[in-house]
Amino acid sequence: MSPDELAAIRALETVPPARISALWDACAPASIQDIAGSRWRGTGLDTGHPMFGMLGKMRWWGKDFTDPRKVDPILVTDDSGAIVPDTSATGGGGAALWEVTFRGRPCASMVYDRLPVIDHFVVATTDDTGRATTLLAVMNGRGTVHEGEHFWFVLERVG
Repeated sequence: MSPDELAAIRALETVPPARISALWDACAPASIQDIAGSRWRGTGLDTGHPMFGMLGKMRWWGKDFTDPRKVDPILVTDDSGAIVPDTSATGGGGAALWEVTFRGRPCASMVYDRLPVIDHFVVATTDDTGRATTLLAVMNGRGTVHEGEHFWFVLERVG
C-alpha cells in the first residue's frame, strides 16, 4: 500500500466508500502485537456515514490499547482539554483485542465488552523499523452499517 493513497484519501472532503475499501484490501492485516501497548489518535473518514458526525460531537480523540485485554475504546477531550475515557458511549464497558476474520482475512480486531461492535485493523504505514504507525480501521457489528456501508477511520500511534 502506498502512503500516498492514504494521504490522498484523507485530503478528500468526502471519501468514496469503494476507494477506502480498495485501500483496505491493499493493506496488510494488523496483528495484536502491532497495536497493543500504545495510544492511538483517531480520525474519521467522511463517507457519509452518520458515525462521522457523532464522533465529532462527542469530541472523540482516539483509543488506548494498554494491553490486549485492557482497551479504552473511546477516548475524548473533556471540557478542560484532558484526554479521558468515555465509557458512557460504550455501554459502560471497555474492549479487548482478538484476532477475528473480516472480509476473508484474519486481523487484529477490537471487540467491545458491552456493545455488539468489532473494529478491525490493517496496517496503513510503518516506520523504518517496520513498526505500525498508522492503522486503517473499519467498524463492524449490529447497527453499524448505514445504507450498506461501514464506518471507516484512521488511527495514528502517539505512544
